[in-house]
Amino acid sequence: MACVVALAVVASAAVLGLLSADEHPPGSHGDGAGPSRVTNAAQDVLRRIEQAGLPVERPTVHTPDSDPDHLLGEPDGYHSKVSFEDGRVDGGLVSDNDPGSVALGGVIEVFSTHADAEARARQLQRNAADIPTRAERGYLVRGVLLRLSPYLDERAAEQYRHVLGARPAPTDSPPGDVREA
Repeated sequence: MACVVALAVVASAAVLGLLSADEHPPGSHGDGAGPSRVTNAAQDVLRRIEQAGLPVERPTVHTPDSDPDHLLGEPDGYHSKVSFEDGRVDGGLVSDNDPGSVALGGVIEVFSTHADAEARARQLQRNAADIPTRAERGYLVRGVLLRLSPYLDERAAEQYRHVLGARPAPTDSPPGDVREA
């Protein structure tokens, strides 16, 4: 029993270290030049979400070969990515219901700096400007961008934000509730 408690403390410390006051996530250079390697930092964030009891299902750890955005491990991209489903999303309403789609739950992307994560959030917002079903919610904490399905209601999205102590990503307008679109 003491061994299990010790392991839980070590795992919590590792996740809390990722989301501590340090500007740069572990494994990053902090020089804004982008990642030079792939890490498991997004998995650490996912564990924190799971430990909080949120209904995360079917997590997918992306590799440079499986990343649909082709940014994982690239100089202008993130160095860790995990997608997951949330059981509260009604898959029948989702237009892009391919496994790993942010629309089914969420995506965690970890960048070298907060500025890089914020730039990605702004780019995603521009890409979805006139497409309500792509107007995902974004939350930032240090170099972590948490992207959430527009099919999650505000209360559910706030639970994720609270667990990570994240702030909403800059946006021109909050996403509407696409469940009623």
